[in-house]
Amino acid sequence: MSLDLTAPSYAITAVVVYYAALAVLATRPARRPEPAGEPLVVVVVPAHDEELVIAATVEGLTRSRYTGGWRVLVMDDASGDSTGPVARAAARGDRRVRVVERGPDVGGRGKSSVLNHGYRLVSEWAESGDPWLAGSRPEDLVLGVVDADGRLDPSCFESVAPYFSDPSVGTVQVGVRIANAGRSLLARMQDMEFVAFTWLVQVARDRIGSSGLGGNGQFVRLDALRSLGPEPWSPHALTEDLDLGLRLVERGWTTRFCPYAYVEQQGLESWRPLLRQRTRWIQGHYQCWRHIPRLVAARHVDWRARADLVAYLVLVLTVVLVSFDLAAVVLASTGTVHATDSFLSGLAAYGLAYRAVSLAISVLPLAIFTTAYQLHSPHRFRWYAAPAGAALFTLYTYVWAYATLRAWVRILLRRRSWTKTPRVALDAARPRASPGPEPGAAPAR
Repeated sequence: MSLDLTAPSYAITAVVVYYAALAVLATRPARRPEPAGEPLVVVVVPAHDEELVIAATVEGLTRSRYTGGWRVLVMDDASGDSTGPVARAAARGDRRVRVVERGPDVGGRGKSSVLNHGYRLVSEWAESGDPWLAGSRPEDLVLGVVDADGRLDPSCFESVAPYFSDPSVGTVQVGVRIANAGRSLLARMQDMEFVAFTWLVQVARDRIGSSGLGGNGQFVRLDALRSLGPEPWSPHALTEDLDLGLRLVERGWTTRFCPYAYVEQQGLESWRPLLRQRTRWIQGHYQCWRHIPRLVAARHVDWRARADLVAYLVLVLTVVLVSFDLAAVVLASTGTVHATDSFLSGLAAYGLAYRAVSLAISVLPLAIFTTAYQLHSPHRFRWYAAPAGAALFTLYTYVWAYATLRAWVRILLRRRSWTKTPRVALDAARPRASPGPEPGAAPAR
């Protein structure tokens, strides 16, 4: 059997050049937006069986230094534990915090359903002049989404608010870190993944106008959500964050990334839940391919942003391409197959120059990611451990290859269910559950 690896080699080179260009673009100095008004920020916290982590999240949100006004809306999604009482106890009677109980009749239908419910409640309260929103009009409101394990930077709201001074801005995403990166090597690999993505891909794409939304630490103008109808978060989307950002771009809204603030979340410390999570992410990414024709047709959106978004959606195939190329090389070395590769044929004769170019293409992405992590993570490796960390991260990235195969199987079997990400208690103590509702509690509607 003979395999020609020329086309895969050129495709991989194109991907490397693309990410190298993003890395260069990310180094360009950005001008921090000037504040011009302070919108009221309402943070929606979806919470299903989150008693281990919800107290620390609520307490962290109430320590915000933002002077423009904030509210926290905890959506207790038919929890079978003490999520609601623990959240109310953590609020300590702070009337800026409301806990909404979603009963079994409406609960347990996924994150999109919870977020849409929270969005409808805030919209109704704004329209009716609910005092909880301090008289803010719908056009003056920004909804934030923080997962139940999220720890926001206390200065986050004041860092994000100036972006919304531009009326065309619909969304702002902040950086993501892994809070428990120091507890296990697997969590450290996820921290490297998120931090490098933040400081390379997101920062660069913000310059282009194509930055994406994450499921944690996203902020969306209420008017932008209203432009998408009663269910801005697609009910059947496995990556509701990516889907929402694409729909808003198609509607003409600008997406931004704020590198001056961050949210910390828990990393997974065992392989099985990590593989389930990554499988869901990849399957959701493929779901979003339906946006490609719409992006191509969206002439009102800058062509650079559209091209980058389409490239981002398609580049989920990179891990398949790299895995195929690696497998072919291994099989060729054992004599199982005969592999040929005319990469750089006619441009560089096989020899020192050819090997130098091939080595650069192989090493450059890893060097860029490791450098970004070392510069921007509070959990950076010691200098002598960085090469080993980079090598381990290379092996870790092949998790995506296995998860891709699982996602393909689920797509073929038309499975769209997903399992909740497990949590661990990172804090030594948490407030005890209160015996009854605290001020600010609200029933489900």
